[in-house]
Amino acid sequence: MPKIKFNKAVRRALTLMESHPAIRQVAILSFDKETGATKVNATFDISLPNAWRSCGKSPSGVRPKEKVRFDFSSDYPSSPPRVSLRRDFNRNLPHMQPYLLSGRPVPCIYDGDITELIHQEGLVSILNQISVWLDRAALLNLMDPEQGWESVRRDTFESYIVADADKLREWENRKGGHKFLEFEYLRNNTNGFVHGRISSSVPKVNHNEVPKIFREEPLDQQLCCNKSLALIVWPGKYSSGKLIVADSYFPETVNNVDDLKRRAKLYGCLNELENGLKWLKRCLSRYEKAGPFTIAIVLMARRPYKVIGTQSCIELCPYIVDIYTPDLFLEDGKIAVRPAAHCHTVSRSLLAQLSGGVAPSERPRWTLVGAGSLGSKLALHLARAGYAPETVLDNSPMLPHNAARHALIPTTGSMQLLGMDAKARKLCDALHGLDQKATPIMANVIDLLKSKTKVRRICSKDSWAIVNATASLAVRQALASTELLTTRVIETSLFAGGIVGIITTEGPDRNPNTADLIAEYYGLVREDPALAHIVFGSDDAMSRQSIGQGCGSLTMIMSDGRLSLFAAGMSEYLLAKQRDGLPSNGGEVLIGRLSADGISLEWCVHQVSPVTVVNTINEGKWRVHIHPRAVAKIEQERKRHPKVETGGVLMGRISEASQIINVVDVLDAPEDSIRSATEFVLGTRGLNRQMRTYSESVDGALYCLGTWHSHLSVSGPSTIDRAAAKTIDLSRLCPSVLLISTPAGFQALLADEVGK
Repeated sequence: MPKIKFNKAVRRALTLMESHPAIRQVAILSFDKETGATKVNATFDISLPNAWRSCGKSPSGVRPKEKVRFDFSSDYPSSPPRVSLRRDFNRNLPHMQPYLLSGRPVPCIYDGDITELIHQEGLVSILNQISVWLDRAALLNLMDPEQGWESVRRDTFESYIVADADKLREWENRKGGHKFLEFEYLRNNTNGFVHGRISSSVPKVNHNEVPKIFREEPLDQQLCCNKSLALIVWPGKYSSGKLIVADSYFPETVNNVDDLKRRAKLYGCLNELENGLKWLKRCLSRYEKAGPFTIAIVLMARRPYKVIGTQSCIELCPYIVDIYTPDLFLEDGKIAVRPAAHCHTVSRSLLAQLSGGVAPSERPRWTLVGAGSLGSKLALHLARAGYAPETVLDNSPMLPHNAARHALIPTTGSMQLLGMDAKARKLCDALHGLDQKATPIMANVIDLLKSKTKVRRICSKDSWAIVNATASLAVRQALASTELLTTRVIETSLFAGGIVGIITTEGPDRNPNTADLIAEYYGLVREDPALAHIVFGSDDAMSRQSIGQGCGSLTMIMSDGRLSLFAAGMSEYLLAKQRDGLPSNGGEVLIGRLSADGISLEWCVHQVSPVTVVNTINEGKWRVHIHPRAVAKIEQERKRHPKVETGGVLMGRISEASQIINVVDVLDAPEDSIRSATEFVLGTRGLNRQMRTYSESVDGALYCLGTWHSHLSVSGPSTIDRAAAKTIDLSRLCPSVLLISTPAGFQALLADEVGK
């Protein structure tokens, strides 16, 4: 190596290249003393079979020794060296870049950003990739049929066309043909780059309609927004009936109309292309000289097997070309044609793919109740995975203060007033932009749940779930108490100023229901003193905040980032349940807790078995829901006293609105209680203190509901039981329950119904 004062990075690179096992020789071609830019030839040994070595090359044209050019720029190693092959290297190979570097072909050695590769693994990774690429090129093994057909590289082009590839492929048939579609685009007048979108709409293309199609609207001195046509062409079949298949790979080399026609011939669709262009020229022939108008042309090449990343053997090859009236092409075949990259249109399938899943043909039907800060984030997270709600129910408008945490971003200036529409409608508009239609309902959900006909507006019989993100106690009770609703309810809520979040999911047949699960949540919190301190020791829950002069809003103060932390986890849970199914053996309570550092979450999942539902026997509509925890403690107490009646105190919650009593837990009877074969008398020693301590541990969220006792035989409430219930009723201002455990199950007596 000549003694040249390279920078240290280039010197290390040359040493590494000389020591690489696949490189036979390294030769310095040039060195710029001012910038440090260096050009190097590295000769790679290629693993050719002996028969090919004797011929001096493989069938693909790869030689036993290949000189590869490395152009190290002045900012190496911040930027990787540019790699190119000899000028006469065969370009008709897969994984070949569409451009040349000083007339030299450029191999596509890595499926990704080569700059990221060198920063991650160093120069040796590039050398290894080149060696592997050359070996595979020699063996014609660059393309794997199992993996799929490698599309012509188009990711380096500045112009791109957005199109629904599946919709375009639907036009392809055995006969071959062409189709005109609507095309709208932005054109940069400075460099000619075009960013366009092909619609699925089929316009009328004739002498009368063509002038209405081509429109141009300047946005500023640089950009214009235009409408024109896209011409889609595809090959047919040979006279023998065999489909025309383009089974040879060619890099993108189209520069003008003549090149485009040659490429169409290679793909077997030249006649179809010319027929489309002839018809367009005929339609334009009556009009005065005008233009240029940019049109898109998409050649659909039929490949021998599926194109990588698709389920189709049709490859889309889009181009941009300017046309003029009345002659179509001013310079005939020499007018420039610009190859363009294809980008998928926003679609459920694309969103699902990028979210790590596959969108089902029919997205799960579900309803979001509450389109506020949390609900909007849940809806958009799910929509970006292809699982948006079918119905969004919210009766409130968007107001300026919602911008603090709502997923939708207000516009500026005078247009901001238009954003003060109903939350449900604005959210559904956003979902539509993600290729998922949703129906907004601006109504009070509590009113809708009172009518069977109106319930059908909320959800259908085959709906996956209703997600309640309102944080409304009234909405929760309405959802829990209605018998008109068969769809399971999932509730998402935040507590303690956004330090704790919960997800509750109803079980099959809505048992446990959403109110049962909230009551169970309080029981779970009580069993975790640290969590109970967070939930019940916080005084910054819901508060009324001023949002204008004389106006206020009941809300929980927290940052958007904190809300988003919980919303992300909740969304992942909903997505997993939509893909995998809801719990089949009961319900679930998930409790998420913000870490002390305020930037991470830990979720804990609690499986909740169905509650035992007991109707009161004194002809009321009240029902008692006995939670598994309480059932287990009652059974244990009965086993401890199998030959006498025993009992204790019931703890839980009462909802007079839904007429449901949730028995969440049971307290043991005091020591002075009396047990016999015919009677149980609850003692009083320390009982008040025990109940008060229990209730205070959950800030009054759970409280005394009444008492329970056992019967040794199957029998209803005795005269003594009714008298005891009456006594309980006289000592309380709310309903109380007397629960009787018999060998055949539970019976319940509601205290405030005794006198009727």
